[in-house]
Amino acid sequence: MTRSPQNRRSHTRINLTGRTIVEIGNQAIKVSGTLLDISLGGARLKVGEMTDWSLRQVAVTVDGMRTVADVVWSRAGEIGLRFRSTGQDAVSAVDLFEYIILGEYREQSPTARTWQPSSCTE
Repeated sequence: MTRSPQNRRSHTRINLTGRTIVEIGNQAIKVSGTLLDISLGGARLKVGEMTDWSLRQVAVTVDGMRTVADVVWSRAGEIGLRFRSTGQDAVSAVDLFEYIILGEYREQSPTARTWQPSSCTE
């Protein structure tokens, strides 16, 4: 986990192994990216250099689970996302966060329960 006085984020980021592939985009574009870290408030993804990130709202999908996020920065083949924090978007963002974290650590924790999404499906 990364947390320091210079870190202005309100949620602690959790570094990931880079195994989680995410589909992001809207009706005009769809791109695959790799999750590098995640928090309840957002995520950092490796997406490659070729995409124009002038669009600011994207759908984020992992294994059929979907939420909406805003692209808040892009540089050197990476983007930063901020998950929406109101209404159904907030619920789907928390569900997606839990799904990713449990999937990331399931192999390391023999007591991890099988997680069932409560509301975040396509």
